[in-house]
Amino acid sequence: MNWFFSPQLPGQVETEVTQRDQFSNDEVQLSETIVRESIQNSLDAADNDQGGVKVAFRWLNGVNSLEKDFMNSILDEQLVHAREAGLDIDAIDFDNPSALIIEDFGTCGLTGSVNTKDEDNFSDFWRRHGKSHKTGKSRGRWGLGKLVYSTTSQLGVFFGATLRANDPQIHVMGQTVLNLRKVNGKEYPPHGFFADVEGDDDDIYMLMPVPIKDDDLINRFINNFSLDRENKTGLSVMIPFPNPDFSIEAMIGVSIVNYFYPLITGQLVLQFNDTIINNENVRELAHEYASDSFSDIDTLFDFIEEAWQADKHKLLELKSSWADDQKLGENDFEADVLEIIREKFSNGELVAVYLPVTIKEKDGTIHETGFSVFIKRPAELEKGLDLYVRGGLTLPGEAKFRERKALGAMIAEDEAICSFLGDAENAAHTQWIASAEKIKRNYRNPGKTVKIIKHAVVQLYDLLAEVVEEIDEQALQDFFGIEEPEDSSKPRKKKKKSPVVIPPPPEPRPKDFSISKNEDGFTVTTTNTTSEDRFPQTIRIDVAYDVATGNPWKKYNPLDFKLGSNSSISIAMSKDKARLISSKENSIKLEVTGLPFKLTAKGFDVNRDLKIKLVKEG
Repeated sequence: MNWFFSPQLPGQVETEVTQRDQFSNDEVQLSETIVRESIQNSLDAADNDQGGVKVAFRWLNGVNSLEKDFMNSILDEQLVHAREAGLDIDAIDFDNPSALIIEDFGTCGLTGSVNTKDEDNFSDFWRRHGKSHKTGKSRGRWGLGKLVYSTTSQLGVFFGATLRANDPQIHVMGQTVLNLRKVNGKEYPPHGFFADVEGDDDDIYMLMPVPIKDDDLINRFINNFSLDRENKTGLSVMIPFPNPDFSIEAMIGVSIVNYFYPLITGQLVLQFNDTIINNENVRELAHEYASDSFSDIDTLFDFIEEAWQADKHKLLELKSSWADDQKLGENDFEADVLEIIREKFSNGELVAVYLPVTIKEKDGTIHETGFSVFIKRPAELEKGLDLYVRGGLTLPGEAKFRERKALGAMIAEDEAICSFLGDAENAAHTQWIASAEKIKRNYRNPGKTVKIIKHAVVQLYDLLAEVVEEIDEQALQDFFGIEEPEDSSKPRKKKKKSPVVIPPPPEPRPKDFSISKNEDGFTVTTTNTTSEDRFPQTIRIDVAYDVATGNPWKKYNPLDFKLGSNSSISIAMSKDKARLISSKENSIKLEVTGLPFKLTAKGFDVNRDLKIKLVKEG
């Protein structure tokens, strides 16, 4: 019933959907990803004429809406493919249907043509994978993120209903994303559709899936899934048989941690079943659901509210030349101005700066845009925190303050810079990658601009902070103190010491490897003093950013960088002279089999000192 599966072309390359692990892995839970992706896409699709955005999450089961017969009727054909794709269908209780409903309001919905492929949201959402035509804050970003919807379903399936402005029709479609499979002797690629089809019936490869045309069926979707789409533009996503391990309490906590900025500023309202989160109660709910993630909730929220309410026209605005040397430094301020804001910072007052940036697109378009930076050091603050916001979305992977005891915020709201930074985001929308493929494709020399934006908060803090070192002469007395003799007036007799015989230094062992640092990484090579008979050798290369105190390798944080196949760090080596064993977190393990060998790693933060350690194993 209404399912359309296009067979694999004989000459078509077989492609599996391998990106699911970006949304569910040891570091990111699926329940966290579904919250981030849904809200992020809704914020990006905001209709500015309607004010703020609302996103509602609801769980349904057979007792409060879902009809078993209806669910069976829309899933029957899909289940055949799901079973052949290796999903454990027998473990699902079809007598008790369930669904997760995600609806957004105050958004544009899926705009664009519904029966032809164009470069708008409808086609990006339904007809493209890993590609979108996102721009600025006004259009949805439907590249890989929508994959989380099918991943959330135990059947690998989801449905969508959208209402757009100036279009009274609610458009309903469905999609399943499964592994390659063979059904009735035919091979099928990952994507299939619950849809009507248009095109030449004699040529299956020319058929186009389009939204359901049967009004009765559309109404059954609306009624069974209790959709709230009447005269309300936006998108409703229906996920049958969602992951049963989802915790609503955990999802509320995740939403507050990731979206407290647009919640505090009134740009976003969230709802989880009957729990509504808005700017009036987000602080209270943060104490209840997210206290483990924030050490100073009230202080942080006070800071965000003060930054949001700051008069944007009165921010200290630097000249655009501040970015010429790719760093925010003392020379970018007038001396008296720098002293004034340093004093404000020292007194615990808010320092607010607007930093203009020039962005150039590949087609020659030039954008004069910019972003705001706020710094404050409240006296009662226990732990520092810096946040980075692009159009309401917070990117937790950009946090860099570490031991810095202050609050900092980089906030980008202008259309041009939001579009620029959006193109630089990784798939999970947690970091900006200076070498991201999309930003390199769309802009001229974007890497330098991304880096100066990423580091402006830390650089402003370092300019404002005054480090005062106090010498405590008693600090080490418990370690190095010497007891005074009972009668200190009598000189102590000195014992004669035997002469110390210093043995000759041992012959230095030949070094097998040499490490040298580059501008944004390092190189490891075999040396001229080693010999072929000393190989093969198994070595491990550990990498970390230097820290003010302590062991940099013990203080390594995955948010700094990660090595591996999905990393922004590029690793090149002499493959005919080595075999890679593993590459993850901050460690590379490999077997060097012969000479000469060379490994080069690039893509590290040029503003931080890199520490490299080579360990021989075995």
